[in-house]
Amino acid sequence: MERIGLTPGSEIGGYTVVAPLGSGGMGTVYRAVDGGGDAVALKLLHPHIGSDAAARDRLRREVHALQRLRHPGVAAILDAEADSTEAFLVTELVAGDNLEEHVRERGTLDTEELLELAEGLRDALVAVHGAGVVHRDLKPSNVIVGDDGPVLIDFGIAQAADDSRLTAEGLVLGTPGYLAPELLDGAEPDAASDFWGWAAILAFAATGRPPFGRRPLEAVLARARSGEVDLDGVGPLTAATLRRALAPAVAERTSPDDVIAALTLVVAEGEPIADETDTAVLVADTTVLGAETTVLDPEPSTAAVAPAGPRAPLTPPLVVANDGHTRAFDPQADAVVGTDADDGWDDDPEGVDWIEDDLDASEEPEPEGSGYVRPPARRRWGTLLAAALVLASAGALYPGVTLLVFTVLVVLVRAVGSTVEAMHGRRERSGVRRSDHAVAVATGPWHLLRALVGLVPSLVVGASVVVIALGVSWWLIGDGHWVVGDSPSGQAPQGVTASILVGLIVLLGAAVVWWGPLSLMTRTGARRVLAVVAPGRTGALVATVLLLAVAAVLVAQVLTGSPITWAPLPTPVLP
Repeated sequence: MERIGLTPGSEIGGYTVVAPLGSGGMGTVYRAVDGGGDAVALKLLHPHIGSDAAARDRLRREVHALQRLRHPGVAAILDAEADSTEAFLVTELVAGDNLEEHVRERGTLDTEELLELAEGLRDALVAVHGAGVVHRDLKPSNVIVGDDGPVLIDFGIAQAADDSRLTAEGLVLGTPGYLAPELLDGAEPDAASDFWGWAAILAFAATGRPPFGRRPLEAVLARARSGEVDLDGVGPLTAATLRRALAPAVAERTSPDDVIAALTLVVAEGEPIADETDTAVLVADTTVLGAETTVLDPEPSTAAVAPAGPRAPLTPPLVVANDGHTRAFDPQADAVVGTDADDGWDDDPEGVDWIEDDLDASEEPEPEGSGYVRPPARRRWGTLLAAALVLASAGALYPGVTLLVFTVLVVLVRAVGSTVEAMHGRRERSGVRRSDHAVAVATGPWHLLRALVGLVPSLVVGASVVVIALGVSWWLIGDGHWVVGDSPSGQAPQGVTASILVGLIVLLGAAVVWWGPLSLMTRTGARRVLAVVAPGRTGALVATVLLLAVAAVLVAQVLTGSPITWAPLPTPVLP
């Protein structure tokens, strides 16, 4: 059964949930971290995926195809689990706002930005289609506006996660206003339907409004079927191009390459001059960048582009793509079918306040800063206690070597902890960047120096405690209160009793260093290292078992009276 509303810190498939990112018709997306602390996007699919063999097979095929795809405009699939009721997909977490947020916060795109968006998304879609996958759910919230251009996310998921129960009932999955008209008539999704959604995204980016309005939903579908797209305020050439790209009939649509050519012309020469009636004369066979390209083929009866016909009144501009969710539609009834029992649509055009309420309820409050949440450094008490047993038993046999190795390990884990925490601090301020790991490696020497300096107080206190413990022990032995096994006076301490005493003193000194002054980074670094070398509960169990096995071997040597090897420390002599 699907775990609803996973809380931060929950684990699934070796990934730790950090925060929810959003939800839709196919599942819920979470910000998560893998065993190495890298941020990823984890989409937990609805339970019917894991219970449907056909859906699982399709999911495997498409994930396999997309995992081989490496394209800067496509969020890479990193991992997937299809053989479980908790089916999930893991993709790279792309830095940046989605297009809907970008337009809401910064306004509509200018001509150059619109051309860049069109070219970037076209190239990404060509790559996805070349991998044998249809996106099927193109919409502004599935496009990330990054520093290096637009990136498609959540691609192929609606197709891969198609519910055979819905398909059997003749229903169609998609987002109102971005779902190609032929899909509403029962056609199979293909590249042409994806590029219709691509054109709808461009219309949104140019106007800041859903291309076919937002309410009522039945009217949105009707406008999409009739080609009544809202392009008010857009230049005549851009508007005519997008209107033809969004034609209801596939054969009448302007090709993506011709759309790019028209937008290139607009960037190079500006929009044509329109007359007072807001119509424009468009010339076919326009030369763009030295190549003859047919931008538009005007109707034979006129060279003027006029609105596609009367349109239902639109509400004031609102930058929201309906409710942002994938829906199921009945192609025959022109009706929207809710994916849950209470998701039916109100037939009253005025009774749409619930849409805004649903939007408000589905939006997560925007966090401070970049929105990045530092993953928790989990305590590993079982592994820590097993390591302490190894430390004590090794110290009973090799006190000098054990203290030296322990000191080196403490320095290293402190350096790792300082480096990782600094990286998380940068991500909280600026978001996840591709250069995070490179910066962490470059700053490693600085953090190593910090670890050495920061460890000095706890080392001084730990060494002092060891010296005091040794002094007290020597006094008790010299005064006759303690007898150390078979070790006579004037010789080095040996035997089981001496080994146990030495091991306890080594453990005492290590404990002071572990919990002494300025030691928090030591413990944090150890947790970060363990999260990488022994991730999750399985890793913790394996690490604990291995440490206990090593401790058992060392304890057996102590109990059989193995001699104490003091090097590189000087060999002490009993009083």
